[in-house]
Amino acid sequence: MVMPQSDQPGADEREEDLPPVADNETDAGEDVLPAVEPAASTEAGHDDAADDTGEKPEPDIDEQLEEAQQRALRYQAELENFRKRMRREMEDQQRYSGIPLMRDLLPALDNLRRAVESAEPTEANDGVLSGIRMVCEQFEGILAKYQCCRIESEGTVFDPNLHEAVVQQPSSEHEAGTVIQEIQAGYRLLDRIVRPSQVIVAQSVEEQPEDKPSTQENEET
Repeated sequence: MVMPQSDQPGADEREEDLPPVADNETDAGEDVLPAVEPAASTEAGHDDAADDTGEKPEPDIDEQLEEAQQRALRYQAELENFRKRMRREMEDQQRYSGIPLMRDLLPALDNLRRAVESAEPTEANDGVLSGIRMVCEQFEGILAKYQCCRIESEGTVFDPNLHEAVVQQPSSEHEAGTVIQEIQAGYRLLDRIVRPSQVIVAQSVEEQPEDKPSTQENEET
């Protein structure tokens, strides 16, 4: 069916009434929208979060190895010091293990000496005293064999590490602090004291308190 010619121009007029479409409309729309980079912004957000938490990166393998070596050397030094200390304690225990026995034997030696000193030498007991002196010398030899020596006291300066002052006696012949007499002999094993010497120590005469009769008379009145 053929349309009348009068209708075709009307259709063309309706098409002409529509506004023309701009060629750069698509470009203008693209320029308006901002460029978005989601990957870069996400990575930046992760970096900021790691910095905010304060977490440190793991140390390098070389640093870990050096730290492990230092720790091993420190443990090795501590173990060596422990071994030396234990060895020294064992040696001291073996060296000074006889001190208790010596302390128990010394009173017997003292009694033998007192018996010899108190006994009056006569023809009847001369042989007995000679035998007791021999026993005392034998005791001294056994002690010396195990490096237990007698402490020299008489005529020396009083030493509180070696001597035990029993009495202080005024003396003008000796200086103050000098050992006048030995009451009981002392012994030491190597550098340790088995027992100190009991001695009498000289005291200066000027240190003795003078009598003041006038003061006593005033006190009595």
